[in-house]
Amino acid sequence: MAFSAAATLQAKWPLFAKYGATKACVYQSMLESSYTAGNVTKPIDASYSLDVVFDALGGGSLQKYQQMLNDGSTIRAIDRVAIFPALNLPVVPKIGDLIVDPSLTEWEVKAVSEDPVNAHYELWVRP
Repeated sequence: MAFSAAATLQAKWPLFAKYGATKACVYQSMLESSYTAGNVTKPIDASYSLDVVFDALGGGSLQKYQQMLNDGSTIRAIDRVAIFPALNLPVVPKIGDLIVDPSLTEWEVKAVSEDPVNAHYELWVRP
């Protein structure tokens, strides 16, 4: 049996939830925005329940995301990194998707970090 980092992380992820490291969230995969008569509509394509670890941007992750910015935006103190197993989400995250936490705060995905073994997603999010 071959080792799978993704399967191992997914199997151990309930321990993060058990010990209070995660928040039960809803991941919303969003469709492209549409503009009509001054209104911006951003329809939801699909929603998925997901346990997420939110962490502060700092150290190496801060530098990693700074390098990813090409639209002139800046990282703010309120920004976070949302982390969860890749196998727990049946879609590939993209910029503009939303994560809704238990307090109903909507966190917009600003960037998606690469994982060399495709075991987890690490998303730069902003409320």
